Amino acid sequence: MIYLSPEIASGLGEDTFWTWFKREVSNTTFDDVNRAQENDIILRYSTKGIIPPNIKAKSVALCWELLPEMKVKLNSNSWDHKINVTYQVANSCDRRVVASRLSIPYYEHCGKIDIIPIGVDTNLFKPSSDKESLRLKYNLPLDKEIIFWGGTNHPMKGFQNLLKFKQDNPQYHYICVWKTPGEATLLEGFSNHILVKQEILSELMAASDYILCCGLLQPFYMIEWEAMSCGLKPIILNNVEKDFVPSLDPRKDIFDQGWSRDQVKVTWEKYLNDLLIS
Repeated sequence: MIYLSPEIASGLGEDTFWTWFKREVSNTTFDDVNRAQENDIILRYSTKGIIPPNIKAKSVALCWELLPEMKVKLNSNSWDHKINVTYQVANSCDRRVVASRLSIPYYEHCGKIDIIPIGVDTNLFKPSSDKESLRLKYNLPLDKEIIFWGGTNHPMKGFQNLLKFKQDNPQYHYICVWKTPGEATLLEGFSNHILVKQEILSELMAASDYILCCGLLQPFYMIEWEAMSCGLKPIILNNVEKDFVPSLDPRKDIFDQGWSRDQVKVTWEKYLNDLLIS
């Protein structure tokens, strides 16, 4: 049995890695990890805290938090407790997984690090064959190229860089999708959307031309992977090194990087089989 141990499985009702994995991978459960036996596997989110030492199941720490990089880039001790918990989990598990090669330096002191993408639903996030109809549906201009951006006003998301880019590039129309109402900063001259369902998010992306990558951290955020899956060309500000250099066909890049959910499922199944026999 595979025990899934997230901090939050799906905070906004979206189909996350956790809900997808539970649905698509057999012998998977959200049951209490204290029930896990010697031949079971626990996928432990790194901020969840260490697994009790009496549990003999194999364990994998999912080190997806970018807090260690955030600490460096923002020169802040605000997240030290959570970072320490993350390192405790990484040290105590049998294996450690990150989603980006760029995260390895922040975790390699905990042991050998493996890279497995989180995965994008390429069946949902895909280009539209009728972009004009989508623009009409969402009251978007037909005569301008559109830049998409999604996130919060947190400094790590590069909100200040978004504002500067908009000021310097008024020729574009801008879509902003805010994660939650409490984090939204509704901007004049932008098409603002708050807490949208994934189906609407994918349509807003498919109606756009570019995804603005203006955050301070190196790995692509999930929303940027999803946008590229919709065919949006990334605009990367400040020469920040990313997971790869995007091509002229961003959707193809998703598959070339092994980030489609179908590919990720195969990768995880092989990885967990190897863990069981190791």
